[in-house]
Amino acid sequence: MTPDPFYDGSRLNQTATGNTGPTIQAGRDIRGDIFITRRAKLPVFPIQHEDREPATDPLWVHTPTPQQAALLLASHGLAVILGEPGTGRRTSAIRALQIHLSTLAEPPSLYDLFPDWDDDETPDEEVLPKSAAGHGYLLDATSRPLTAKTASALTSWAGKLHASGGCLVITGTPRDWGEDGRFTVSMRSPDALKIARNYLAGPLKSPDKADWLLADPSRQASRGLFGGAGNPEPTSGVLSGLVTNGVSPSDAVAIARRLKEIPPERLIRALEQQRNAKDPEAKEQAAAEIEQIKDEVREWSQFLEKVLVEPGTRGQDRVMLLAASYLEGAPLEVCIKAATVFDGNGDTASRRYREGRSPRKRMQQVGVDVTEDDKAAFRRRPGLAKSAIRMDWHHWTNERTETTEWIKRITAPGAVAEGWIKQIGLLLLELSRTAAEAPFFSVVQEWAASANSPESKRIEVVTGLLSRAAQTQELAGETHRKMLDWAKGADPLLKSVVALVCSGSYGTIWPHKAFTRLRWILGQDQSNHASDTAATALLTHATESKDGLNRVVQAVDSWLDKTPNHPAGPRAFLTLADPAKAGNVLTSLVTSAQSFPPVRDFLITAWTRTLAHPAVRDRAYSVLLAWAQAVHDGHLDRVFTFELLTDIRNVHTPQDALFHFLYGNPGDEDPALIEARAALANLRACNHTRCDQPDCPLKKNPSAHDGGAAETRETGDTAS
Repeated sequence: MTPDPFYDGSRLNQTATGNTGPTIQAGRDIRGDIFITRRAKLPVFPIQHEDREPATDPLWVHTPTPQQAALLLASHGLAVILGEPGTGRRTSAIRALQIHLSTLAEPPSLYDLFPDWDDDETPDEEVLPKSAAGHGYLLDATSRPLTAKTASALTSWAGKLHASGGCLVITGTPRDWGEDGRFTVSMRSPDALKIARNYLAGPLKSPDKADWLLADPSRQASRGLFGGAGNPEPTSGVLSGLVTNGVSPSDAVAIARRLKEIPPERLIRALEQQRNAKDPEAKEQAAAEIEQIKDEVREWSQFLEKVLVEPGTRGQDRVMLLAASYLEGAPLEVCIKAATVFDGNGDTASRRYREGRSPRKRMQQVGVDVTEDDKAAFRRRPGLAKSAIRMDWHHWTNERTETTEWIKRITAPGAVAEGWIKQIGLLLLELSRTAAEAPFFSVVQEWAASANSPESKRIEVVTGLLSRAAQTQELAGETHRKMLDWAKGADPLLKSVVALVCSGSYGTIWPHKAFTRLRWILGQDQSNHASDTAATALLTHATESKDGLNRVVQAVDSWLDKTPNHPAGPRAFLTLADPAKAGNVLTSLVTSAQSFPPVRDFLITAWTRTLAHPAVRDRAYSVLLAWAQAVHDGHLDRVFTFELLTDIRNVHTPQDALFHFLYGNPGDEDPALIEARAALANLRACNHTRCDQPDCPLKKNPSAHDGGAAETRETGDTAS
């Protein structure tokens, strides 16, 4: 056997079938090394600088939570920080990891660990990352509450990390962790005002605006981000009170970012006018401008209270604002038509909206600007649209169902807002992060189910929205559940959406979940767009990177091993084995199989189980013909490929597709097929590299039709 430069010399104790030992390296290919294991490692991603910066001085704002968590890490290697969303759990967790690992000579390596396992599975050492000194892991449990078994497994793994110089921090709500309180820390939020000021003075590079928020302008910071002490500027403290004690850390950062967008000269001009103007009316105008700036930073809460909530509010005005908010940038007439169908009464409702004040006048009175080209905008009140959508949903609780159904009506195929579904979908996604009875999934499911074809624009939009939802902390868990339900269901359009989502970033971040959903789709009728898309998704991941190829091969090997009678495994394998569709992948597998037996075993076992499955008989024959043609054209190594097919013939009684391939019909005259038959007829017992693996497929299931070959295999003379 050709020596493998990555092989450390330890005895190989596994093959593709029934392997339970540690991961082994399986040869080389044009993209890297192939590994065959039963289960792939959970995905981990380095924690980025923008996430680590808020947990590092001088941007860090003190709270005792990280120090308490760091003490637990020092004792046990595990800390569980529990608190409500938006309280700063993630930043505190990163701070705790940095504190605990900062004593090492090398900078700590911090990673996000994604809980990519099924509900009926428990993560074990096979899928968890290897222990390493200086490695800290952060696991967010909010997307899936941890069972007692899972918590116990993670606790055990954290102990091994601790022994190796690593650690684990888990974050979640008090409902996401069990009753074991030995490792828990309650999240205490840091000072929101300090967070906002630090962000303005640091990453946002606006230290002067940080002083706008000072509660006491006479007390200037004398060090750190804010420079030396001095006389306060006229603008210092003018916006104090915007960030109160009840503001969450995430909202404090959002306020700082909105404040960054306020032009300083706008505030200075208003202050000067207020102080210097002798005309009372001018002073009032200046005061109103300052209040408008505050309201803008607050996301127009006071303005919307008047428009949406106060007594005397007209329902039609409210719907006008809602329509313009969802359709910002659309022609005003589109917004008006959308508003008129809110209650579904057709022409009667439409006439009512156009009676009395003109619709344009109504739009303007509720804060909507009309542009020169007659489109709805919010130039004078940036951010009003999102705030209006959020306040309307939270205030009018009895009309949430009506609002959801209205959105479905105006975005139906051929309806007035059909072309605006991407913008509306993004607004619904943002709303659903915090909203009760969130409308996002109901609406996008309606959009997908109403598409006229799997290639339609609606399907493309829904795919993008679901991919984004899966990466949104508050919506990830429900996204996983919906996609599994759709993959199992009967709607082919919803299945196509799932397959498309799994082919993208979702499959990179959550590979196990993606492959589970693709397996459900592949297990059903092959002759539909969803199954073809699922197969293409597997191929996409196999061709994009070394890790992707490894994970796909591991998944297919697992399917064939655990459920040999299920059609998903054979269909997936034929996708990887088809030279027309997977030329690079197949070449990589065949090249690795020439020098490393486990990859050869995978190909033999996969072909054997695929040939035995009646659901893929015709497809298997087509791929066998494609192999013969690839050999004939010089794309596959002739000697090795025919030796491999001989091994498959010897371990699998020729029937169905293989029988047709070997013996065929008298009318078959394809040169490549004739060449393959002639070669295989003369390769009864191969003399290639000896294989000493106990699970080698050639040592099992001797063919009844070929006594000589069976006898040779039993004596160990035929290798895998």
